[in-house]
Amino acid sequence: MKLYDLGLSPFAARIRVQIYAKSLDIPRVAPPGGTGSDEYKRLNPTGKVPALVLDDGSVLPESLVIGEYLEDRFPEPSLRPADAVARARMRLVTHFTDGYVEPPLHALFPQVTDPAARDPKLIAEKTAELATRYDQLVRFLAPGGPYAVGNTLTLADCALFPLFFFATRLHPMLGDKNPTASRPALAKWWEAVQQHPAVAKVNAELANALAEQLALIRHSYA
Repeated sequence: MKLYDLGLSPFAARIRVQIYAKSLDIPRVAPPGGTGSDEYKRLNPTGKVPALVLDDGSVLPESLVIGEYLEDRFPEPSLRPADAVARARMRLVTHFTDGYVEPPLHALFPQVTDPAARDPKLIAEKTAELATRYDQLVRFLAPGGPYAVGNTLTLADCALFPLFFFATRLHPMLGDKNPTASRPALAKWWEAVQQHPAVAKVNAELANALAEQLALIRHSYA
């Protein structure tokens, strides 16, 4: 197997957390020709990452599908709770992350990467929307923690962590406060999840990739 991946993709990062947590030997490769290229679309019609190449040569796209496949194929250590209610909560947090947190956060990325095109109205709208989403997310987290749905790392944490890697940096860069600052439950989760070895490894990878990207942006405006 191999994983088509890009260093700053939050969706690819969630799969890397899962891979590292399971100690799987799945190499990372860049999409041939880049995402959206005809060459890569012949492998993955959406042209997006991640995509997992299986042992038979077939390609499995979409992070949610890849995550479930890896759990089925490599069940230990499990990143799905045994309890049905906790497993449902895991899927709820993951669904909420993808459907309600990622879209407005994604809309803010160009406001950092292209300062010349910064739109104060859009920034205000999306940060206000995200504040609501963060408050809603807190209500879905397991009360006792320390992870998203209990005392062990699950696929919900794999999904949440990469987005909060960016959120905790993006908001201050745009003059807003860190989203964990006024939300104790979220701050508790954020502190705990970063201590997990698999998350810490991806955290370092994302930090290096982001530093390289920001250096390129600064150079282009120098």
